Amino acid sequence: MPQFRAKARAIDLLGKGQISDLPTAISELWKNGYDAYGDKLEAYLYIENVNNVKSPFFVLSDDGKGMSREDILEKWIVLGTDSKSRNELEEKGEETLWKEPRIRMGEKGIGRLSVAYLGSPMLMLTKKVGHPLQVLFIDWRILENYNLYIEDINIPLRAINPDSNFDVVFNELKEEFIANFLKKKNEGINEGNLINSWVEQKDLALNIISDIKNIQLPDFFSQEFVTSITGTSTNIHGTKFVVFKPDEQLIILSKYNQKDLYPEYDATVQEIRSSLNGLFNVFKEENIGVSTKFVIVDEKGERDLISSREFFTPHDFNLSDHLIYGGFDEDGTFSGKIKIYNKEVDHSFRAVRKPGKTPYGKFKIKLGVIVGIPSESLLTEELYKVYDERLNLFGGLYIYRDGFRVLPYGRTETDFLRFENRRSKHAGKYFFSHRRMFGYIEISRENNKKLTDKAGREGFINNVAYREFKADLEAFFIDLANMYFGTHAESDIKRTQKDEIEEAAKNKQAEHEKEKELRKQYAKKLKEYPKQLSDIENEFSVLLNQLLDKQAESDLLFNDIDLILKKIEECKAKIRRLALSKPIRFALTESQQKSLYNYNRYYEKVIEERVTSSQEIIDKARNQLKDYELYKEFEAKYSQYRSFISNVFDESIEKISGSVDKIKSKILEEKNDIYIAELDEKYTAIKPTSYNRDDILQSLNLLENIYNDLMKKANERIIPFFNHLDRLSLDVDEEALTGYYKIRYEDIEKQWQQTKELAQMGIAVEIIDHQFNALYSQVAYAITQINDHLPTDEKAQRNYLSLKTAFEHLEDKYKLMSPLYRTTGKVRKNIVGSEITTYLKLFFNSQLKDRNITLNSSLAFEHASFFTYESILLPAFVNVVHNAIYWLTPVENRRIYLDYVDNSKILILNSGVSIEDFYLNEIFNLFYSKKPNGRGIGLFLAKETLNSVGYDMYATNELEYNKLNGACFVIDTNFSKTQDN
Repeated sequence: MPQFRAKARAIDLLGKGQISDLPTAISELWKNGYDAYGDKLEAYLYIENVNNVKSPFFVLSDDGKGMSREDILEKWIVLGTDSKSRNELEEKGEETLWKEPRIRMGEKGIGRLSVAYLGSPMLMLTKKVGHPLQVLFIDWRILENYNLYIEDINIPLRAINPDSNFDVVFNELKEEFIANFLKKKNEGINEGNLINSWVEQKDLALNIISDIKNIQLPDFFSQEFVTSITGTSTNIHGTKFVVFKPDEQLIILSKYNQKDLYPEYDATVQEIRSSLNGLFNVFKEENIGVSTKFVIVDEKGERDLISSREFFTPHDFNLSDHLIYGGFDEDGTFSGKIKIYNKEVDHSFRAVRKPGKTPYGKFKIKLGVIVGIPSESLLTEELYKVYDERLNLFGGLYIYRDGFRVLPYGRTETDFLRFENRRSKHAGKYFFSHRRMFGYIEISRENNKKLTDKAGREGFINNVAYREFKADLEAFFIDLANMYFGTHAESDIKRTQKDEIEEAAKNKQAEHEKEKELRKQYAKKLKEYPKQLSDIENEFSVLLNQLLDKQAESDLLFNDIDLILKKIEECKAKIRRLALSKPIRFALTESQQKSLYNYNRYYEKVIEERVTSSQEIIDKARNQLKDYELYKEFEAKYSQYRSFISNVFDESIEKISGSVDKIKSKILEEKNDIYIAELDEKYTAIKPTSYNRDDILQSLNLLENIYNDLMKKANERIIPFFNHLDRLSLDVDEEALTGYYKIRYEDIEKQWQQTKELAQMGIAVEIIDHQFNALYSQVAYAITQINDHLPTDEKAQRNYLSLKTAFEHLEDKYKLMSPLYRTTGKVRKNIVGSEITTYLKLFFNSQLKDRNITLNSSLAFEHASFFTYESILLPAFVNVVHNAIYWLTPVENRRIYLDYVDNSKILILNSGVSIEDFYLNEIFNLFYSKKPNGRGIGLFLAKETLNSVGYDMYATNELEYNKLNGACFVIDTNFSKTQDN
């Protein structure tokens, strides 16, 4: 009786042939992992020359329920099997790993063959609870032989037990698979020994055999991939696919952070990253407890290609310029809300269609939009750059079915609603851009049965349901543009807010440009003033020497020193003009602050050593003058000072005249080029072409409206300026006032951001502490019990001892930390200095020993007592000593010394690197640190918390305190009393 037979090539077509690209292949396999109740869906790409890896290999894994031998033979290698209806949920039990039943994501029983797309040869490791580990080996290229039937291929399968030698089993698997190509196993590998069905494709056969023979497992392979999934524990289960010759696209991914070296790969890498990110609907707040990662392991370490930190989160919707959220019901009617900038409106819509239910079913939509022009966005400049980059990588409208992404929707190039096509015709009218949006459409198998897709195909099948789904969504977005967002939208909600945002952006840009120019001028002064001051100082010295020479003459006349005295006064005036203070409109960079600090020290030195001391020489010269000659100097001085003062105001008047001329020119330019020009243009457009009464009346009305509109704009433009001029006063320094409020605002904004970051950090620490307390007893108990079940060999015992010692060390550290928590220190108590010394020696015991650091204290400190909160005082010491340990590294004699002086001051000294005077205050600023990888939090918190209980902390270089010539920190216990006085 005739029967169908299938060629091996059919499997290749059903598997690899059904998959459009690499991300789809990985997605299909992860779907299967999810269906198998896996929570960790992972991929690792190992690059050669790392950890003894001879050639790249790829591992894709899940921690799902795995497969037994029967599952493999009866399901995995049987095409098209799908034992249960896709909508039918399993019962919670062993088959669901006792997790809540899941809606299946895998497609039609062929998704398993997606692994062929990843490369060959392939090793599958799979473990089901209650069954031994199963190992299957295949090179998918064997299916490319059109002469082979399915039944001609032998796929090696072995069971692995804890006592199995994996290397031996692996070699057996390879040899058994190679036997598929050979007539006789023992006669060598050559063309003559190939079976008949491979003669025509001998090159392919020899390449496959060669690749299999050349597989070299790295040293860690057995332990990491085999032993970890072998055993009888109910916690050991899952599946791993190991590909020993990964597809070229996978190798390209290893170059993802080397764009400068491999620019030709960038587009491919970004496309794959875009497709693999957001596999589950992370746009929603719901956490389904399933994670994905794709790790590149190379000489730089491990890097996650699809880090969730780079993708969108639910929080991003709050920052979008525009937001659309709601749903379409079964009749195709949208009900929801539209947020246009800061205003939200209710909105409903139904496309022009027949009454009744749609074929596509009900669904939800949530979509954020970031506008394409920064000046029209609500985002700050920094945030806009972040989101612009994120949109370039991941922007688009995603579709999720039951929480799992439907590919290729969301990819930048998959503009299935033709946003960009419409924008190319009229960007202002249609508004929406696929590249400037992020969000999702949420469908389900239950509600959207007719929206179907097939594994690897480009999206949904083009049936009636999909066509209407697509058409109604296109109509929806066109309607939104016409209603709210387009250039000529019916509603002015967007237009009015956009004008305000643009005006604010324009003012901000003008302020930025002004600040930029002021910064430039100030930087120039910082650079040039020291040289100018030095030149004037030298000139001043020469003049003083000339005056001294004149004094040596026996009969001194005013005319002899008149010119010298005038030049000395001119030098003094020049020096005064070179005084430089902090700017009032902007903050300086750290290097500029240091330059200003050094310059002002030099300036004060010049004032003290030259200007002030010169008065003695001038007074001596005056004493030598006769009365009449001295009167002559008085008159000359008056004339000179009068001239100096007059020049100051004359220069100011000249500058004001120049500024007024610029403003007049600007006003005239706007009058003629904007307002009058617009009136003339519109007059020409509405001018009646005949003496028709109706036409003339209509034109008169239009002209009046045009006039009123232009006058309104002109007044809005001019009147605020004149009001500002009226408010100007010489008695008020508006520049200083504006600068003060600007800097205060920036400081408050910075402090608020820092406070939020600290609060988040504090909450995280508290959560970790609670979790630590909860887990501590479990870990401690497990460590005591584990020894009873360990092998008796030396290595196992050594590892156990190492674990036990490490945990005990961690336990000791945790106990030492307990006084640092506020929850344990809400009551003031007497803290004796000797207790602090002992505590610090215990806390830093290993570090002090390892670095050969001496920590001791004076008798005065040992006997001193401080009545305060332990949870505030001890962390201050810990922070300072922790820093001292680092800065003691470069010196040989390493000392930390605690002292108590003046009955109020605690000294914490060290013999390490000293602190420059300029940095004595800077080091207490939040997030300021000169240590590599330093966080700049410790000293800030120490000072802030000490201040809260009436103490203060500062650093000093005064020799009275800094006796070790390193860093010296002072805790002033009388700070509150000093402040009160």
